[in-house]
Amino acid sequence: MPEQDTEAVLERLPPETLLDSDRLRPIRAGICCMDSIETVQKYVAYETQHRDRTQVQAALRMRARKLRDEGQDDAETAPIL
Repeated sequence: MPEQDTEAVLERLPPETLLDSDRLRPIRAGICCMDSIETVQKYVAYETQHRDRTQVQAALRMRARKLRDEGQDDAETAPIL
């Protein structure tokens, strides 16, 4: 997905839009679509301040961990120039 498309989606789906739901399935789906640690951190901060749900925070932490792991894998497999 082009970067502009990702930014547009994130602008239309700020933390309060996704996290104010009581339905965990769409929240988890939204979390899976996050592609940067900064986005995850923004959502963690909002969730902690407003709803403080353990399940949502755990899903966000798992996504952050996966993004960090993917970043490490990319660094390890990147060609040395």
